[in-house]
Amino acid sequence: MKLLLVDLPKTEIIKVPNQTDDLLAKTSDVSPSGQNSDGRGDGRWSKAKLIRCFRIVMMISVVIAVVYTAITSFQQLRQEGFDFSAVKYGWWVGAVGAYIGTMFLSCCFWFRVLIALGQKPKFGAALLAFFASQLGKYVPGKAMVVVIRTDMIRGDEVSTAPAAASVFVETLTWIFVGSVIGSLLLVLQFEGQMLLKTIGVLLSVIAGILTWPPIFRWIALKLGVVKGRKAKKLLNGLNLQTMSFGWLLMTMGWCLNGLSLWMVLKGLPGTAVAISDFSLAMVCVSLATVAGFVSLLPGGLGVRELVMIPLLGSQFGAVTAIVAAIVIRVIWLTAELATSGIIYGYRQAIGKVP
Repeated sequence: MKLLLVDLPKTEIIKVPNQTDDLLAKTSDVSPSGQNSDGRGDGRWSKAKLIRCFRIVMMISVVIAVVYTAITSFQQLRQEGFDFSAVKYGWWVGAVGAYIGTMFLSCCFWFRVLIALGQKPKFGAALLAFFASQLGKYVPGKAMVVVIRTDMIRGDEVSTAPAAASVFVETLTWIFVGSVIGSLLLVLQFEGQMLLKTIGVLLSVIAGILTWPPIFRWIALKLGVVKGRKAKKLLNGLNLQTMSFGWLLMTMGWCLNGLSLWMVLKGLPGTAVAISDFSLAMVCVSLATVAGFVSLLPGGLGVRELVMIPLLGSQFGAVTAIVAAIVIRVIWLTAELATSGIIYGYRQAIGKVP
């Protein structure tokens, strides 16, 4: 009897990944073989730690700069022998409110620019990012404002490059409108002051050119702010209608800025302030802020006062001018700290801190 031998096919053993391994791989970004999903080992974690450290350093720098500004301002007031008990604080509270209104209007325009650049920001997140970034101007240089605001607003719905570009549009528009207002009022109200007039006119021209829609769109394309086939279409949202909206809001904002200084003067003891002095306050805050921006010094420290004191002194005297210039800085700093803290606390309470 013959035996029939048949070669059976070899059976291959297939290893089925354990679900636990897969879960660990997803949560730790490490494959079961021990490598990161991108094959770079632990590089991602190193990058995350660097970003975290940078944010901590950024926050510490802002805190130190703000505290230094506050201490310096109060020391200057003491040197002037200022009597806080005689202050009409109701006017100063109004000055804080006016400045908060200024920042809110600027934030609305920035939010509109983000949408014009094809982004989808949440207004609450934009509000917190804008107000918090204002504290960055007290750090040497002006880059910290851009860094803080961009870092806080970017996410799934907002890309980094358009976010940064939107900050430049908002800032340059603010400077452009302020330069125009300050220069016009200075020409109409003051004789001489050729240096301030020249600076105002030059900044008006430069900022106006950079924020003119066709020119900014061209610059944005060259810098790759928005990439892809739809880049031109997205940038078309930054048109004359958007910028006109910004010019209107910024004009209103500068009026509120002038109102804040006018209220500070009203609150000073022994100072006679009339409605007609409002235009002087507008000139002072616009040109002083613009000059401080150009200086790149923390919060324009010293430069704002250098511009504001001679202008105010011509109407109210040197002592009142010095005190008003110092107090308005404290008022604005108080408004920035208060609004940032309140908005952050509220959004943290409802679980929407970015």
